Amino acid sequence: MMGEIANLVAQKVGISPSLVNTILPIVTKMLLQKSSPNQASGLLSMLPADITKIFSEKEKQEFTTTQQNHSIEDIVNRVDKDAGINNKIKSQNTVQEIMNMFQNTTGQKDLLGGFLGQATKKFDLNPFD
Repeated sequence: MMGEIANLVAQKVGISPSLVNTILPIVTKMLLQKSSPNQASGLLSMLPADITKIFSEKEKQEFTTTQQNHSIEDIVNRVDKDAGINNKIKSQNTVQEIMNMFQNTTGQKDLLGGFLGQATKKFDLNPFD
């Protein structure tokens, strides 16, 4: 399943599947950290096992007992830096596509409470102004 997600996201965003495989754990971890403990518990049970198995039992326990406040900028900046994309728009599109895949996989339509929908308001997507 993780390979399928990586291939689909890579095709839609125009990056390599191996780069998506680098980004997937970053986005998943930050999503689980941002979720309430109850939401994180539910997501851990709904996400494909080959995605959730990348986390240790200690990490899973932290997801289901604590919550962190990550902004869209935090996630996009982390993806951009850690994956070496160096293109905020492409990084944001990648995060959005991964979230779309997660929403389709879990049936949860608003995983972060409109969190990603605010992204285009936060980033200047026009480099010419």
